[in-house]
This record gives sequence, C-alpha cells and structure tokens, in this order.
Amino acid sequence: MTPVPRFIPTLPSDRKHLPLLLALVVLFAVLVSVFYVSNTAIKVDGDSMLPSLMSGDHLLVTRGYTQPARGDVVSFSAVISGKPDDLIKRVVAIGGDTVEVFGDTVLINGQPEPTTYQRITGTESFHIKPFSVPAGSVYVLGDNRPVSLDSRFFGPVRLADVKGRARFIFSPITRFRRIDAAAGRP
Repeated sequence: MTPVPRFIPTLPSDRKHLPLLLALVVLFAVLVSVFYVSNTAIKVDGDSMLPSLMSGDHLLVTRGYTQPARGDVVSFSAVISGKPDDLIKRVVAIGGDTVEVFGDTVLINGQPEPTTYQRITGTESFHIKPFSVPAGSVYVLGDNRPVSLDSRFFGPVRLADVKGRARFIFSPITRFRRIDAAAGRP
C-alpha cells in the first residue's frame, strides 16, 4: 500500500508571502476604520428637503466638515421645542453674509438667493429684517420652504453644531447619486 502524501500548508516558499498578506489585511482594516470614523449615514425624515431629498433617503455624510459653502447640504444639531434634534438643510448664507427674508424671497447680501437647485415655494408671510450672519455660523433653509423648520425659526446654526456635509444618496438604490457641491443639488 502506497502512503498518502500529507499536505503541509506552510511550505517555506509560502512563508515569504506572509508579510505582504499581513500588510494587506492591516491596510484594509485601516481604510475601513478611516471610512467609518470620517463618515456616517443618516436617514431623511420628512419632506422639508423635497424635491432634492425625499423622506426615507439614506445619505452618506462626511463628518468634521467645518467650512460649509452656499448650496451645501449639511447635517446639524438644533434645539426644537426645547429638545435637541438632528436636521438636514441647505446652507444659503455663511458668516458675514447679510440675510433678509420677505415672503418667499430670500436676499443674500442684497441679491436674490441663487437658485442652482430645485425648491418648492409657497405663500409664506415671513419678514425677517436684514441681519448679518455671525462669524462661525451658517443660515440654513429647507428646499421645501412651506413645510421646513429652519433658520427662519431657530436662527443661524453655529459651525460647532454642523455634523457634516451630505455627499451621496445611497439608498434606495434607484435614487443613488452624488450630492453636487458646485451645483448644490443631487
């Protein structure tokens, strides 16, 4: 009877690949960790950002984003009815800008708000006299102005309360798209 050869999994020639394999595993672990530390997922709850974002959309938000620009969609904390709440809105003005709201018109530094994105307008009777957005703050509005609870109600948002900038709609998969910073819209 012929003896059956035994399989030896770690031949000396295979051991030379072990450092490379270990380095790849460590690199993968670091990349996954960095991704999860610097990003978070949030779910849109409500219609205040229609038509850009729909209730139920899941967004990838880059954390630690501290220099918002006009048109950026940001996640932030605000106190609503005495309770902290996480919201997502569009930045329409940054620190140092002058804002005035009357009816459905928003003036930024005396000029009508640029409309690089779709928004829903209404017949609101708001009138907020011109004021300067404080340094270190942003003025945010929902795209669906008639139903949005935003800076018109709670004032400018401090940059310290901004959690991050929305980068992608990743769910549902049929709505997967990048949220474009330059155009300010998905």
